[in-house]
Amino acid sequence: MLRRVMGRLRITDDIVRYLSTFQRLGETVEVELPGELLPVGARTVFRAVRTRAAAQLGVDWVWPYWLDRQLDPRSPAFVPRGHLPVLTNLTNRNWTMVGNVGSRREAIVDPRGLVTPWYDGWSLDWWVGADDRWHLPSQESGVRQRLLGNAPVVETVVRVPGGEVAQRVYAVTAVPGGGGDGAAAGGGSQAELVVVELENRSPVPVVVALAVRPYNPEGLAVVERVGLHHRTVTVDGRPALLLPRPPARIAASTFHAGDSVNVVTAGRAGAEFPEGLRCEVGLAQAAFLYPLPHTATIRAAMPLSPERRTRRRGLARRRVERMPELPALLPSSEAVVRSWAAHGRRGMQLSLPPGRLADAVEANRRYLLLFHDGDEVTPGAFTYHRFWFRDAAYMLAALGRYGFHAEVSEVLRSYPRRQRLDGFFFSQRQEWDANGAALWALAEHWRLTGDQELVGELAPAVSRGVRWIERKRHARRRRDPAVAGLMPASISAEHLGPFDFYYWDDFWSLRGLKDGAALLRVAGRPEAAAKAEEWAAGLEADVRRSLALVAERQGSPAIPAGPGRHFDPGAIGSLVACSPLGLLGADDPAIAATAEAIRQRFVVERAFFQGISHTGLGTYLTLQLAEVEMRAGDRRAMERLGWLLEAATPTFTWPEAIHPQLGGGCMGDGHHGWAAAEFLSFVRNLVVREEGEDLVLFGMLPDAWVGQAVEAHDAPTHHGDLSVALRWHGERPALLWELRPRVPGARVRLRAPGLDPGWSSLDVRGEVLLGPHPAGAAAAPPVESPG
Repeated sequence: MLRRVMGRLRITDDIVRYLSTFQRLGETVEVELPGELLPVGARTVFRAVRTRAAAQLGVDWVWPYWLDRQLDPRSPAFVPRGHLPVLTNLTNRNWTMVGNVGSRREAIVDPRGLVTPWYDGWSLDWWVGADDRWHLPSQESGVRQRLLGNAPVVETVVRVPGGEVAQRVYAVTAVPGGGGDGAAAGGGSQAELVVVELENRSPVPVVVALAVRPYNPEGLAVVERVGLHHRTVTVDGRPALLLPRPPARIAASTFHAGDSVNVVTAGRAGAEFPEGLRCEVGLAQAAFLYPLPHTATIRAAMPLSPERRTRRRGLARRRVERMPELPALLPSSEAVVRSWAAHGRRGMQLSLPPGRLADAVEANRRYLLLFHDGDEVTPGAFTYHRFWFRDAAYMLAALGRYGFHAEVSEVLRSYPRRQRLDGFFFSQRQEWDANGAALWALAEHWRLTGDQELVGELAPAVSRGVRWIERKRHARRRRDPAVAGLMPASISAEHLGPFDFYYWDDFWSLRGLKDGAALLRVAGRPEAAAKAEEWAAGLEADVRRSLALVAERQGSPAIPAGPGRHFDPGAIGSLVACSPLGLLGADDPAIAATAEAIRQRFVVERAFFQGISHTGLGTYLTLQLAEVEMRAGDRRAMERLGWLLEAATPTFTWPEAIHPQLGGGCMGDGHHGWAAAEFLSFVRNLVVREEGEDLVLFGMLPDAWVGQAVEAHDAPTHHGDLSVALRWHGERPALLWELRPRVPGARVRLRAPGLDPGWSSLDVRGEVLLGPHPAGAAAAPPVESPG
């Protein structure tokens, strides 16, 4: 039937063969493909088709920063379209989220201050009319961006004659009719707003325009109607922008009538908003102009939670009437920064030498709280704003290592609800690593906190979860001994490749069985624990047999992505057996060979290049290689960390992958939660990490830390909370520590191989002056004796 339909469309068999041979690149699909990805894929493709069509016709439009660069033939980011019918952001997928703690809603800010408050929706741009001309940030070269106080308060500055104009974006919660409370609370019944604050820092008055634009950092959005009701702007019948006062001038237009920016820059903006503005193309836009005297500041706000679209004018008016008035609601950016400082005092306190690394850590601690959305944690504020067990495992581990245990337990308590009756922890079909990731996340929380109450509460889900792993790996008989007893073929993590058998799934499942057994023993279920241990031993034997067969076939112990794969970039996933899962040591021949092969074949300068799916320099993937190197004592790990810091945006965010030539984001969410979590865990592990039954203090010392004081207080570890300080006496490091063991009387060995490879101690508290550090010649002057 399909062939007959294609024949009528003149799609011949030789064309169909492209599809039929494509699906044979990997293993045969055993079950249905993930239907959850179809809406995402359809949205991406349809949006990209529409973006290409409109962009090539709207030559006089002001487009977002990324699109302006990709359309400009003089820009290094220019992307030819050729016969491709799509146009999407491939060169500057960089943005910064702002939001409220515990809320499910975040807005994003692009590198030029374009603010997108709703997912895949319209954006608010800002233009500045100065004495010389109109300054459009998306097209200006002299634009700077930074965070205020390392908080999610984004300041973007554009130069004008004699000075500059600053835009600050942040989120607040506010009770309708009451006062604002900054970022201290989540959503609930309170109104959540993203605030845009504009300040004139030039010596002369300027005019600023708040521009409603039908696009965002992913592509064009659909905006059919824009309306103005006194001081509230509606977009498709939804309150979208709360203005501080009626605007002095207004410009509004449709796609066929031209961009409203042309009316503004020509000085033809009027005093009245056009009645019933509607654009059939879905590219309606408007600009609202305000004079801004020297040193003056104005604020506008946007609701973070959109209503449903409506064409009913009466409903739109009622929605506007329910919106709060602005003046009494909006705290200043300084007040919000102070509110975030209070959140920064929670959890582990890490004091690092001043500089970019310390600022990045503080900023990402706060971002991590924004990625936590109540009973779930999401790896992105925009493109990836949904839950996956895989990403959650890394992000919950980072939250726990920095002491945010309440947030972790809130998410973990939702896991039984996400589990199917057969025991599968479901976030997406075909994710055979999900059960292992869920069980490891719970076990890691227990190891860091000793929270036996939560373990007992989730014990039934744990029991079902380990049983599902055992059943799943034996679901089908396989003739190839290299895949016998392994988890079925899947798409697993998208950066591993097409549908196939992946060791990534096996390593996570093995760790899940081992951790599940430990959790069941804690919960007082010894029989179930013994069964899980038996299953773990069986899977481990099957994995080791497969690895031996593959090593013999390829003549190397290096672990490919899967038993049937050559050594390609997907092998980066095999390093998970070392870190974070601890199934194989960094000195294991297979891990050492895998890391070396990756360095030789897939590292571009200092970063890992993922040629599968991401086709860019991997952010969290580079740190996964660095983590193995750090545990092996290989200082190339510090080169990876240095690259990551250089690749960060001025607001200390990372996309999923980075363009190797341009340095902008080329894949995934432009503010990636997994990357933030991997970074925070890596820095924590530099200060303290678990290795077997030992605690390793300062296992590797960045050059910038030599001679500088470093402290960590109340750092959660598997053995209890630790406080540790590094001081210097000339070239000799002094170490002070205090461990509060979770088990009274427990003896834990402490080592500090990055300071003195021969030193160790079993004391729970103490101080010691170690021998001269090899790099300590330029150390700080002597300090007072330890203590």
